Amino acid sequence: MFFDSRMTRQRYERNLRQDLSPNCDERGMLNGQGRGALSGMHFGRSSVAHAGCESIAVYNALQMLGIPRPLAEVIRDMEQGGYMRLWGHMGAVPYFRPLLRRYGADSRLVPVAGLRRDASLGLVRPGSVYLISVWNDRWRPYRGLHTFAGTYDPQPGLPPWLIFNRFNEDRAARRYPEIPDVLKNGKTRGAYLVIYEVRRLAEKK
Repeated sequence: MFFDSRMTRQRYERNLRQDLSPNCDERGMLNGQGRGALSGMHFGRSSVAHAGCESIAVYNALQMLGIPRPLAEVIRDMEQGGYMRLWGHMGAVPYFRPLLRRYGADSRLVPVAGLRRDASLGLVRPGSVYLISVWNDRWRPYRGLHTFAGTYDPQPGLPPWLIFNRFNEDRAARRYPEIPDVLKNGKTRGAYLVIYEVRRLAEKK
């Protein structure tokens, strides 16, 4: 077995006791996986600071959809469901549909070019929720996979894309004018792996 059920339960119980309020914004969204108690939470045999971005992304997406689940529960379900790579040391597999359905949500793959075009044509719904997985640096693959949640949130005078936990030390969400701008990472530029739109099951047509 990759994980011992007793150890999984112990990690879950320790995670439940963590106070994540310093990492939460006014909407209950988590930012800054490298800060505070959030950083030290167990993610399989690793830690949230090192490899837990996928769990935070799912947590934030569910929060935006109005069907929140505790982060400790998301982590436990990722561990028990076989989502973790190398016992959590390499994060999680960026395919979340079965996990999302467990919580009353579903996802559909969105082509990057199509999403950019639809946004420019005004076809993206305000409040739409996305899970976005990237390589942080397209030229150096070892820089690694990062997954985060975002929403299309047009507000007067503000860039419309609102992205949570984009970087490990973030204290708040970041806004971007266009979806390709989300890739920018200092002097480097990452590459998209996959983008999912996430909806509550009741919203599916």
